[in-house]
Amino acid sequence: MIVPTRRLLYLGLIGVAAVAFAGTRDLALEVAVLWLAALVLLALVDAWFLPGRSVLVWTRTHEPKLSLGAWNPVTLALVNTSGRRLQFQVRDAVPQLLIPDRDSGGGESTPGDTATVRYSIYPVHRGDYAFGPISARFRGPLGLAWRQQATYIEDGVKVYPNLLAVRRYESLLHRGMLHEIGLRRSRRRGTGTEFERLRDYTPDDEYRRINWTATARRHQPIAVEYTTEHAQNIMLMIDAGRLMATQVPYAGELEQRDDLGPREVAPALTRLDHAVNAALLLAFVSQETGDRVGLLAFNDRVSRFIKAAPGRRQFLAVTEVLYDLEPQATESDYGAAIAYLRVHSPRRSLVVIFTDIAHEAAAASLLTHVASLVRRHLPLIVTMRDPAIEAVAGRAPNDSAGVYQRAVARDMLDRRDRLLARLRAAGALTLDVPADALSPSLINRYLEIKAAGKL
Repeated sequence: MIVPTRRLLYLGLIGVAAVAFAGTRDLALEVAVLWLAALVLLALVDAWFLPGRSVLVWTRTHEPKLSLGAWNPVTLALVNTSGRRLQFQVRDAVPQLLIPDRDSGGGESTPGDTATVRYSIYPVHRGDYAFGPISARFRGPLGLAWRQQATYIEDGVKVYPNLLAVRRYESLLHRGMLHEIGLRRSRRRGTGTEFERLRDYTPDDEYRRINWTATARRHQPIAVEYTTEHAQNIMLMIDAGRLMATQVPYAGELEQRDDLGPREVAPALTRLDHAVNAALLLAFVSQETGDRVGLLAFNDRVSRFIKAAPGRRQFLAVTEVLYDLEPQATESDYGAAIAYLRVHSPRRSLVVIFTDIAHEAAAASLLTHVASLVRRHLPLIVTMRDPAIEAVAGRAPNDSAGVYQRAVARDMLDRRDRLLARLRAAGALTLDVPADALSPSLINRYLEIKAAGKL
């Protein structure tokens, strides 16, 4: 396909001016036909001199597993073996639910070199996707025509929970810089009940830490140092009912978040997507600390279950199960899920329940069944606050409609706080934070529970 350049269009306008100065109609028509025919011929020759498809090879590179709710880099590369310097423009066909910061670009390709165009995509939904063709235009040596061609590349891609967050955590952990993502140290000496070592007693130590046998042997006070226990069970219990299908935007705009890229408004993810991202990071952190992690996903029935086990292989198994977990248009049955957990995971566990309590009937059902869960396990109820409701509740009203909206929003927040208080009174722990603070807040709470020996 041949596309005219601006230079060719400007030359065509010059021909129109020449026609205007022609003396007669017949002469003007002859001039116009000859001029346009000459331009068309030159454009065809210009395009003909461009190298063929076989010496201009496009490739697309990206991570085989894209991360949900994060900017994933994509690189388009042109390998030029034609021996000519070329000007090009390129556009990629990005799947609909993978939002690009830009999907087109251009540049110059030198002989024997590789030219690249980079952009990023922000997946807003997990699952399987396929890129379309790479459409490129090359400008002829006379600058009169672009020759357009499409390169079809079979390029399927899977969108997983946020693996980039896991990699970033691992990198910062090795460098001792977890504070950059709002996390505190995961290992706290002097707490827990698992023996770590003997050391000299200090005035700050409790008397119960003194090891009298070692003190008698060494003739000086010796204290026992404990660390948090390993090989404990962490069960991720994810609600995939209809309430988890609602979208929860970030509290701030995207340009205020360096990790999300240059967009005006953050693409909203569902509550389930936020929960899956946080659950995956918690699964990684818990297996890194030596704990056993398992998974139970439910709606009106238990749809996914993985028995708790330690190690990286277990983390990968959890990742594979979570990548295509979808919310269902059904009411969540907490009773069935908790009964299933009691039978198939009887060992005492920290049960992290990702759910929503916006619906009062659902919250009442959760409250009823949490009481039975507390007898053997330690439940942690994780919910996400809605910044839109909080914004309305804190906004000064300008009219009677604004007063009504503010009153309704405040009533919703008060009712939510009361329900959370009732869950805590029943023996459950709670975590209620905005979606963009969910992952670091959850990891910090997990580490606090470990350090306090609550499990």
